[in-house]
Amino acid sequence: MSVISLGENIYQVDVNYQGEPERTSCYIILAEKAAIFETGATPGIGRLVEALKDLGVPPGQLAYIIVSHIHLDHSGGAGALAREFPNARVLVHPRGARHLVEPSRLINAARQLYGASFDVLFGDIYPVPEERIHTPEEGEALDLGGGRVLTIYHTPGHARHHMVLHDPASRGIFSGDCLGGHYPLLSRLIGRPYVLPITPPSEFDPAAFMETFNRLNRLDLEDVYFTHFGKVAGASEVIARNRDLVRVYAETGRHMLASGGGLKDIEEALWSMLWGELSQYGEFKQEQSIIELLATDMGLNAGGIVNYFERMKKR
Repeated sequence: MSVISLGENIYQVDVNYQGEPERTSCYIILAEKAAIFETGATPGIGRLVEALKDLGVPPGQLAYIIVSHIHLDHSGGAGALAREFPNARVLVHPRGARHLVEPSRLINAARQLYGASFDVLFGDIYPVPEERIHTPEEGEALDLGGGRVLTIYHTPGHARHHMVLHDPASRGIFSGDCLGGHYPLLSRLIGRPYVLPITPPSEFDPAAFMETFNRLNRLDLEDVYFTHFGKVAGASEVIARNRDLVRVYAETGRHMLASGGGLKDIEEALWSMLWGELSQYGEFKQEQSIIELLATDMGLNAGGIVNYFERMKKR
């Protein structure tokens, strides 16, 4: 099992989401108590269990299982992991707790989206006992002992039930999806970190995103620990890029829908922006590996933009 040390007693585990590397990172933070940020889907839980064994963490030392939000690629394995570590508390945003206790609604929604591939991608989704769940308040401190204190912030924009973990010791933020996704393949191709916002249905909210970016800018940050995927230096640049692109995404959606366009038009516009940006670094246009890497994300991002404006009409 490959466990990557990132310094400051932070360890990255690739849980091989969808059977692919460099899709989903989970992070282990070690102190007198240990914490895991994100579980990924249930099929990857064995990798986390093995990683903790490799690091010499006994089951009783894992104190916290923290999920940024309840989308199944982040929290689907929470119930399974809680079974493996019976002393650990599961931390989730207050809006998401009921879906970990009773995950049937999440399961049904994901089955509609993923169809026959659901079982392979997500496996069994186990409920988390309600008494083991803790719903942190905004700004709540999490003391791991030995002077390692983490802080939890509520960060809507991607989803109303999203939260992040700030680690002053590493000047890092464990960002979930609120600072988008980092694509290592593209980063290697262009020689610099490549990040895009993640704006899926059904709670994408540009205004809430802007408030989140403002909040994160007030922290002393250097590194971003992306769930999708890996550690990236230069947090202020990552925040600024997300701010710019969320604004562009929203304006693109507004323009396309006002002129009679729809979902496919917005998705094509997002692709056009991507190819235009990548053209600064070489001839990548329509490269199949890039299309395969981003196809799902582009479709979901476009769907989130459309969903946002549909919700605005109903207000």
